[in-house]
Amino acid sequence: MNATEPDLSARWKRFAEAHWGREPAAVPFAPGLGPEQVYGVVAASCAPPAEDAPGIRFATATQGRLRDAGPLLPGGDDPDPDMYRDRLARQLGGSGWLLSARQPLWRDFELWARVRELVSGLWQAVGWPTLPVSAELALGERCAGRDAPAPRPGSFALTWVLGGTMTVRLWPEHTGTEYQLAAAAGDLLYWPAGCRHLDHYLERCTTLRIVVPARRAAALTHVRGFVADRMQDNPAYAGTPDTLPFPPPAGPDGEIGAAGPVAGTGRLFARIAADQGTARELRVSWAARRSAAGLEPAPPPRPAVPLEPGLRVRASAELLRIPDGPGRAVWAANGHTLEVEGAGPERVRKQLRSGVALTIGELGRGSRMSAGALIPLLSDLHRLRAIELVDGNGAA
Repeated sequence: MNATEPDLSARWKRFAEAHWGREPAAVPFAPGLGPEQVYGVVAASCAPPAEDAPGIRFATATQGRLRDAGPLLPGGDDPDPDMYRDRLARQLGGSGWLLSARQPLWRDFELWARVRELVSGLWQAVGWPTLPVSAELALGERCAGRDAPAPRPGSFALTWVLGGTMTVRLWPEHTGTEYQLAAAAGDLLYWPAGCRHLDHYLERCTTLRIVVPARRAAALTHVRGFVADRMQDNPAYAGTPDTLPFPPPAGPDGEIGAAGPVAGTGRLFARIAADQGTARELRVSWAARRSAAGLEPAPPPRPAVPLEPGLRVRASAELLRIPDGPGRAVWAANGHTLEVEGAGPERVRKQLRSGVALTIGELGRGSRMSAGALIPLLSDLHRLRAIELVDGNGAA
């Protein structure tokens, strides 16, 4: 980031006091990112076969969204955003266009981590999201984006203009008013939940947008999907639902009950939702989300490297801890979790929190863990990017 962490936190605090939960606003707030830094991630998201993914959208000002953008997407002959824009200007005859990639940050850990650092300052001021937030990168040229489809949008949005210019028309619910905000590179556009919006990307515009669920009802979709995944693993859910005659048979009292497969599925859903294991998994998933500042999916772990007692390591990410029963805990870092047991790992965590580079041997002596137990633990932490090897050994 361009600003130091205390400066960033102070800027977010001033922003929250002046604008949070109020009216839409456009404010100067450079994120320390530029079009060149995000273009590679957008291009990678468009590479075959990802071009058919629902997260990629390409539209032109004259034809709207194209089902098959094909050669209009970034390719090997477009090494930077300027060359890509120049090619599209030739192919489209100067017509406007808009390319967006939803949830692409996981492809580049460094970019993902910088965006996480950026939004973490706001969450520290207003509270951490309990549900996943979505990130979208977009490149546009004289083209309007789609209108928000929901009449009562339940999310708030933060949009940084990384290059070029754009305008946004906004209609807050229940007010009958309309806002029109304009922004250039280095500006932040914000609107609270309940605003329909229409984007207009102007000259050579590149944006980063973060969308955060802000209403309790948004948890329904998250929990329903979570429980449904657990149901798929349950033998009681396997097989094909029975067919039923019509009219359906009635009981002795003439009452017709719910179809057996439907009623059984309802009972299974309720049983899994009430299970303590489900509560634990939801708790663990939130720990992972908190360590990612809500950004999902997180970048995958990196490949393992050999570790030995003489190597020095240092903490490189916040390592969150939540209790998980007697003598057990779950650690979370960079959107991933690790289950640990016993007092030794906690002594390792406390040593790492000092920020001092230590050899693996020193960590072993301080934690009283054997090499056979310590090295697998440190290997897991290194794969999750919670620690780095000092002096360039295995650093990523």
